[in-house]
Amino acid sequence: MTKREPSETGMTTTFFAAEHTHKQLRRVMLRVTDGPDKGAQLTVARSRITIGRSAVNDLALSDTSVSGTHAELIIGEDGVHVHDLDSTNGTFIGSVRVREAWIEPGSMLKVGKTEVELLSADEVQIPISGEDHFGALDGKSPAMREVFAVLERVAPTEMSVLIHGETGSGKELVARALHDESHREKHPFVVLDCGSLPRELAEAAILGHKKGSFTGAVSDRAGCFEEADGGTLFLDEIGELPLDLQPKLLRVLDRREVQRIGESQVRQVDVRVVAATHRDLRMMVGQGQFREDLYFRLSVMGVELPPLRKRGDDVVMLAEKFLEDFVRSYPRPVTKPRLNDAAREALAAEQFPGNVRQLKNIIQRAAHLCRDSVIEPSDLHIGRREQSVSPAPADAAPSTGGIDPALFDTPFKEAKQHMVDSFERAYFGKLLEKTDGNLSRASAEAGITRYYLRELLKRLGMHKSQTDAS
Repeated sequence: MTKREPSETGMTTTFFAAEHTHKQLRRVMLRVTDGPDKGAQLTVARSRITIGRSAVNDLALSDTSVSGTHAELIIGEDGVHVHDLDSTNGTFIGSVRVREAWIEPGSMLKVGKTEVELLSADEVQIPISGEDHFGALDGKSPAMREVFAVLERVAPTEMSVLIHGETGSGKELVARALHDESHREKHPFVVLDCGSLPRELAEAAILGHKKGSFTGAVSDRAGCFEEADGGTLFLDEIGELPLDLQPKLLRVLDRREVQRIGESQVRQVDVRVVAATHRDLRMMVGQGQFREDLYFRLSVMGVELPPLRKRGDDVVMLAEKFLEDFVRSYPRPVTKPRLNDAAREALAAEQFPGNVRQLKNIIQRAAHLCRDSVIEPSDLHIGRREQSVSPAPADAAPSTGGIDPALFDTPFKEAKQHMVDSFERAYFGKLLEKTDGNLSRASAEAGITRYYLRELLKRLGMHKSQTDAS
C-alpha cells in the first residue's frame, strides 16, 4: 500500500505502509547499476548511510548531477528509510521524486544520472562485545555492545576517532574511556569545548600565546595541544569550530607542531585526538561549512553513539546505576530508593531527548523527592512540557537575569544546554503552530533546511510522523 501526497513545492513524497512484516535489516549492500560509476558496490555495517558526490559520503559518486550530500538511508527497526537531503536534482524511486520513503531490498534509487540498487546484506557478521561496559560506559543492549566492540579494538591504537551522537548521549565518556584504555592513560586528558569557546579566544586556546601578543595576553600560556602532550586531546563539539580556524587546526594535526601566537618558536607535540559532535559533519562538508580535509583527518575511525530511546532495557539498567551512585555520594548512610513497576514503565516509555544526561538528572531528583524510598511515576516529573524561558521583569535581580536559580548550581555545560533546549522548544513550538505543522513552510521561515529542522525536532522530542507529509 502506497500513499502519495503532493507538497506545496510540487515534489511528491512516497510512504510505504509501516505495517509490512519483513525481517529487520541490520546491514545493506548498495550497488550502482547505471551511471558514471556503474559496477561500484558497497557493503555497509552502519545504521546510517549517505550518498553524494563529496568524498565524505559512504557511497561517493562522480556523477556531476549529484549533490555533495544528496541522500541518506537510515536502517532501523521498521526497515530502510530514505531521505533526500535537499538535493538540487532530487531523489527518485521509479518515476516519483521523494523527500522520504520506506524502501525494501531490491528497490532502485535514482540520484542524478545514477541508479543505485538496495540489497540485503544480513549475512555480514556484526561484532558484538561480550562485555556490558567499557570504561564508565554501561549498556547491555546490542546497539551499545556493538559500540563497545569497536572501542575495544580502537582504544590501544593511535587512530584519531570522531564520535557522533546526540547531546547528552555520553560522547565525553567515550573519549575518556578511549584514553583510559590506551597506553597514554598516565598522561593528560585535555578537553577543549569548541561549542562554548569565544571566537576571539579560540585560536589562542588551540595554539597558545606569548605575553603581550594581544590585548588580554597578560602571561605566556600553552594551548590545548601542548597541555595534552603525551596524552589525549578531546575536541568536543568540533562542528562549532569557526571555518577560518579549521586550517590552523588541520596544520597542527598534520605537522604535530604548534607555534604560539606572538612567537617564532615551533614546539613539537605528541597528541592523540578524539573529536565529537552532535551535528552532521558530512552534511556540513557538502554545504561548505566544514573542511573536507579536516573531516578526513579527524574521522580515521568513526563511532556512532545510539540515543537512549533506541537502547531498550538500558534505560532501567542505567536508572538503577544512578540510584547506586546516589547512595554512595550521600554524606550519611541511606536506604537505596527503589523504582516501583509503574515508574519503570514510565521510564521505558519516555523518549529522553536529553538522553543519558537527562535520565541521570531525573533519577537524582526523584531520589531526593520520593517518600519511603519508593520512586513512583509522579516523582520522575517526566512527560511534562518544559516551561518556556520568559523575559526577566525589570526589577529582577541582576544575579539571575530571570533564570531559574537552580541552574546556577548545575555545571555550566548542562545549564547552558537546558537554556538552549528550552528556547528551541518554545521557538519551534510557536513556529509549528504558526505554520500549522508544515515543515517546509516552517524551515523556510526559520531560514534552515527542512532536513535540519526535522532532526532538531526529533532531538527535542517534538517530531510527529504526521508532519512528514507537510
